[in-house]
Amino acid sequence: MQKRFKGVVFDMDGVVIDTEKLVLDCWNETGMKHGLPDMSDVLKQCIGLNSKDTDDLIMANFGDQIEDLELLRSERRELVKRCVEEGKVLPKPHIPELLAYLKENGYKTALATSTSRRSAVHELDILDLTRFFDVIVTGDEINNGKPAPDIFLKACEKLGEDPSSLIGVEDSYNGIRSCHSAGLYTVMVPDLLPPTDEMRDLADEIFDSAAGIFDLL
Repeated sequence: MQKRFKGVVFDMDGVVIDTEKLVLDCWNETGMKHGLPDMSDVLKQCIGLNSKDTDDLIMANFGDQIEDLELLRSERRELVKRCVEEGKVLPKPHIPELLAYLKENGYKTALATSTSRRSAVHELDILDLTRFFDVIVTGDEINNGKPAPDIFLKACEKLGEDPSSLIGVEDSYNGIRSCHSAGLYTVMVPDLLPPTDEMRDLADEIFDSAAGIFDLL
């Protein structure tokens, strides 16, 4: 029997690794250290964006209170790295089992994350997940970040598959927009952001956890 789908393209933060809340908390902790107010509402708008677009949004809202954004980002990055290395970050529920199933049954797998390659591979290596991905495409390798479709299209190209033959799994609004626009079968597994009417229109499926993807395979 021919498979309906050839593989799966995953976002990383909030989909493969439970890092969304950690990153938000680390931004806030770093920001408060430098006298900034709670940035949670703005940071939630940054979920799924690459570093440049995140910086632009932060500066648009807090630029008059930030003396050195690169220092802020560097301190936040080190705080996240330390938490990962201390074992405070885990895979999202059902992800290890799903990745193992995909590998064992001949499905292709890719990661399409707005995170930099250095950070993404470091985090995946610590959790022993890197080996499950045939292709990794990161935010520092493309010109236009999510919600543009570029990162998903590049992942499909590297896998050698048409987007329509692949499932794309995302948790963020910008990620869903990107995945849908690229033409993948779009699955939303919400993390910090609940589904909206727009997300229900764009996503082909919305599951409570990654376990729902087994039913598509």
